[in-house]
Amino acid sequence: MVHRSADSRLLANLLQQEKDYSKQLGQVIESSNASLASFAAYAAASAPPTSHVIMDVAGALAAADEALRRYARGVDEWREAMRVLKDAEEEVGNIIRDREILCAFFFSCRGGSNSISE
Repeated sequence: MVHRSADSRLLANLLQQEKDYSKQLGQVIESSNASLASFAAYAAASAPPTSHVIMDVAGALAAADEALRRYARGVDEWREAMRVLKDAEEEVGNIIRDREILCAFFFSCRGGSNSISE
């Protein structure tokens, strides 16, 4: 794999895609909560032997929903870490730009010499 310098547009695109993904996960979780509530109401309206089985299935689905919520929180934490990385990259880029400006100014004031050791 060829190493290329970091491109802030790639990280910005990744952050945007992850934001959309996180939003979709939230919608799935919201729909799942509504569906689980309907399923529990159906279980309550069912006859006792059947209702116990349906409640067991609802419990398994609730556990799956909780796992999905934990995953969504992990994705959000990862997004936040990537946002912090993007901010740090931008700050380093600004520092490098300012350094180049100052060096160019310094060398132009010294009479056009481009060597630091002079």
